[in-house]
Amino acid sequence: MRKDIETQAEQSHLLGDQSEIVGDDPIATAFKNGRPVDMENEDLLEEAGEGAATRPPAQGEAPNARIKPGSDVASRLMVAPVVALGHDSGNYYFIPPSGQLRKLSAEQLEGGRGVKALFAGNGPDVEEWCRSEFPARNNDWCHKQAGMWIIEKCNAKGVFDPSSADLRSIGVWRDQDKCAVAHCGDMLFRPDGKSLSVAAHHAKHVTVGARPIAAPDFDRLPFDSLNRLMHEIERLWGWQRDVDASIWFGWVAAASLGGFPNWRTHLYVHGSRGSGKSKLIELADCLLGDLSGEVINDATEAGLRQSRNNQARPLLIDEFEPDDNPRNSSRQDSMLALFRRMSGEKGGRISRGGSDHSAVSFRMLGSAYVTSINHIHLEPQDRSRFAVLELGSIPKHKDPMAAAGDLERLFAQCATYSQKFRGRLLQQSVRWDDTHKAISAKAQSIGADPRQAATAATILTGLDLALFDGQIDQLRLDDLQAALEILISDSAEADEGSEGRDVLDHLLSTSLSLDHGVKRTVRELICSDKDQEQILGVDDAGGALRRHGIFVDSKKRLVSLRTGRSTPTAKLYADTKWRNGAHSSALQKLEGVVRPKNSIRLAPNEQHRVVQVPFACLGFAEG
Repeated sequence: MRKDIETQAEQSHLLGDQSEIVGDDPIATAFKNGRPVDMENEDLLEEAGEGAATRPPAQGEAPNARIKPGSDVASRLMVAPVVALGHDSGNYYFIPPSGQLRKLSAEQLEGGRGVKALFAGNGPDVEEWCRSEFPARNNDWCHKQAGMWIIEKCNAKGVFDPSSADLRSIGVWRDQDKCAVAHCGDMLFRPDGKSLSVAAHHAKHVTVGARPIAAPDFDRLPFDSLNRLMHEIERLWGWQRDVDASIWFGWVAAASLGGFPNWRTHLYVHGSRGSGKSKLIELADCLLGDLSGEVINDATEAGLRQSRNNQARPLLIDEFEPDDNPRNSSRQDSMLALFRRMSGEKGGRISRGGSDHSAVSFRMLGSAYVTSINHIHLEPQDRSRFAVLELGSIPKHKDPMAAAGDLERLFAQCATYSQKFRGRLLQQSVRWDDTHKAISAKAQSIGADPRQAATAATILTGLDLALFDGQIDQLRLDDLQAALEILISDSAEADEGSEGRDVLDHLLSTSLSLDHGVKRTVRELICSDKDQEQILGVDDAGGALRRHGIFVDSKKRLVSLRTGRSTPTAKLYADTKWRNGAHSSALQKLEGVVRPKNSIRLAPNEQHRVVQVPFACLGFAEG
């Protein structure tokens, strides 16, 4: 019978010193793309053809193409195209030539049911191996023998627990040598530009195949091109702060490395209607390419963990709005809990009971990007993992048609850059850890705690790797200080005192339904009433606010909000943790907010108990 063939020398030749193949695990040789090696039998190698076992196949060349067709050694050199993983409770786990994890029962394998389908259509080399190992009449092969062979190999491996196995599919992973490996479905790519089939995987994890995605392109993309790209993004959107476009771009760069960073920061972008949130997340999707999958508009936690199981890639969700139905309000909470687990080094490992009473395990790694109009309340443990950006109105242009053309060209440019952008970040990943440590140390030196430092450093490490070559120096660290201070300040809001800001942000971003189907946010209406500037479709902004228990006093420079369990203002918080009038006590945690002991006369024939919020808390300038 077939002699097991060692492949460690072959894989070392392919990967050099950075190879993640260690030990003598034969699993790494068991796919159809595995390369044969028998260094001890020189006559066999000579018969097979010069260099057949020592040179990797050329791009697009079939496995074992250098072996002389029809030679007797073809079948002797061919490695097994099945990876045996083990068995559990009468089921046998293995990876067939397709690369996907399969489970068949003992009865199926003993009878050969479904075995031929595992090998059919996978090329002449696989067919030749089957005929050699399990010969039958008429130059065919016996699928029952093949099924028994799989049972034998799996029994030799021992018990396999799929709920705890380290399975790795599409995305970017960190191997045991702290090297980034981009899994693109059927091929793996390393920072040095070398590629190898999914057969060359780490002995302690199982690399499973998937539908191929576009591979990173390692052709040089000058960083000045990315600089120009970032400045164009800064010009076309209404960023609230000077550093916001850089923070956004840094997040996209870090997200392109999937699960490789040990700490992954999420991004939340919110803004009023027409601020360009959806276009911006589509631009991130365009730049990340196949790695991000696609922008999702509606999702559940169960859907996400099932569709992205064992993947290490970014997750983009548009219109991540709070659920209007209080009974379904936990849906968003469960997704936020999933994001929280995705941040850590090993990602979100979740175990659920299956229909057969056995545990089913799910795991996701990567960074999430969500958008909304209505403000999302983030608990302190979630807020410390997010960078939050607010978009203002899109800048007005003298020539709207020219601005639309600029946006179209920007998307085309991002689509062109996508694979090279991913290739550049993968190449630069070799200095991720050192850069992250330097930026984190800088953050802690200016007052950040370890969590705040890690959250900010992840984004700014992505920015540095995208825009610069070589190790980070003091000059570049100093240039990052403004963005660091803002990220640290934002992250500091994750403490208990941030609840007041969350309550206020929720109110300001709430859209009110007005006459003739018009919708405007509370912030827009307050600005209109304060400045006495009419907005399109709204005749009386102050009146619209008063109907919801919101009163603007421009002379005293404050906004009064009605308190109580059943007031119009309380109804704006009906689907939140601040329902039934709890918003008033939460708002008082903000500096400057007061709650008068007695009722306040707010308008003729209107006197109410209120909580008063100064304009300064709303972000309005003095004057």
